Amino acid sequence: MIIDGKIGLKNNSTIKEFTKTGLRFEDGSTLDADLVVLATGFGDYRDGFRKILGEELGGEVKQIWGLDGEGEPRGAWRDVGVENLWCMMGNLAMARYHSRHVALREFFSAVPPLRCGVDGRV
Repeated sequence: MIIDGKIGLKNNSTIKEFTKTGLRFEDGSTLDADLVVLATGFGDYRDGFRKILGEELGGEVKQIWGLDGEGEPRGAWRDVGVENLWCMMGNLAMARYHSRHVALREFFSAVPPLRCGVDGRV
């Protein structure tokens, strides 16, 4: 729809305010709109880790998002390259679902393995 001109994009001026019919921009231009989508979050998520952890430790954080060689999401809800550091992101439903997996992984990595005999006795 974008290529057909049915959906317009504007990215050359900061939004100043919403109007009754759309947007007014800092450069004085206006845009009538039925729907406004703010596409935020583009950038490197690791920047936030670097601010908190410092450049040395923050530099060890693996790439987040995108797919790894097995087709799995990189970094989200899995090892991010720094011991005991996990990255959970996405919507609330995703965070609620995957937080169990992170918690179980941490629990089982902290608990020594249970050794059982063939007959089930410890």
